[in-house]
Amino acid sequence: MSSTTVRHPKGPSAPKADRRATPFLWAFFDSSVGAKVIVALTGLGLVGFSVFHMLGNLKVFQGPDAINSYAYFLTHSLGALLWIARAGLLAIFLLHLTLAIRLKIRSRAARPVGYSYPGSVQATVSSRTMIWSGVVVGLFVLFHLAHFTVLGLQSVEAEPGKVVNFLDLKDKQGRHDVYSMVVAGFTTPALAVLYIVAQLVLFVHLIHGVQSAFQTLGLKNSRFAPLIRVLGIAVALTILVGNLGIVIGVWAGATPPLYKTL
Repeated sequence: MSSTTVRHPKGPSAPKADRRATPFLWAFFDSSVGAKVIVALTGLGLVGFSVFHMLGNLKVFQGPDAINSYAYFLTHSLGALLWIARAGLLAIFLLHLTLAIRLKIRSRAARPVGYSYPGSVQATVSSRTMIWSGVVVGLFVLFHLAHFTVLGLQSVEAEPGKVVNFLDLKDKQGRHDVYSMVVAGFTTPALAVLYIVAQLVLFVHLIHGVQSAFQTLGLKNSRFAPLIRVLGIAVALTILVGNLGIVIGVWAGATPPLYKTL
């Protein structure tokens, strides 16, 4: 007896396989597994950027010429590539945050009633607050861009009686005076405290986030779990110490100001 299914001639036509990439990519992004993989990959990408960004900012302790030369290289030598990179980073960040929030909403919708014995009893503070710490970091990034890149939320007295926005400051070589911007920003107590709090929240986010990314990608097995745990803590701690070192060092006077901050 044949097992072949005979389709009625007047019935619906057999669906044709869609060989285009768009439906596959949409299904991948829409699935929970695909979204988790994208969140993991974008998260690791953002961690890598955070490390390089911190290393560049540490040049402030080498003096005005070092960090201003570095900023000039990024702005003029890379040119349009810098803006493409910035747009790509912003897109990656928004994709990471959007998919993470959607996964959390779906998870809660799938089980509106909590477990009788919540698994969160053994969860860490970092793992329980991933969404909230991610949102806080996202808001901080927007403020950071407005502060140092787009709006310039501070003014300095460039000359006696002449007040300018610190985005308009130039050094003796006519380069953008990033050194004075960093010093002006972090010698303002309220802004220094804001940046310190933001870095602590980022640390809490990364402590779990880095390890979770490796687990999602299937790399955190019993053999590599201890190594990945140490790596996650080390990366999060490195970014915390580096960024806090910049804020506290400038605040403590390790970088002499060139202008009077208003």
